[in-house]
Amino acid sequence: MTQEEVDYFRRVLESRRADILRALTRVEQEGRSQETDCPKDPGDLSVASLSKEMLFHHSSQHRMLLRNIEEAMQRIDSGDFGDCISCGEQITLKRLQAMPFTQYCRHCQERIERESVAPARPLHRESA
Repeated sequence: MTQEEVDYFRRVLESRRADILRALTRVEQEGRSQETDCPKDPGDLSVASLSKEMLFHHSSQHRMLLRNIEEAMQRIDSGDFGDCISCGEQITLKRLQAMPFTQYCRHCQERIERESVAPARPLHRESA
């Protein structure tokens, strides 16, 4: 990978990082504003609870993506960016353009996903 390509991905990652940090700030502000609103009606309590749950879910997703971006930036600094952390092969530019924070080449990612899906087994077997 050329230095120009690495610099391009650094800028993309920095931009995404800034976007995520802004989104996290908004989610935290929404969460705080919901804490001050104290609904008394059971229906309102239910909606508020669901809303808090959704905010927590969004916050968790943003934090995971932020962690992946920061790890990718560390790989840029160490000179390992664009190399699959599993097999060491170069990750295609097309894949990096779609997901600049990816750690794996397509082949290794597919293998990991296949291995993480366990086949369904019956809980118990009836005797005949």
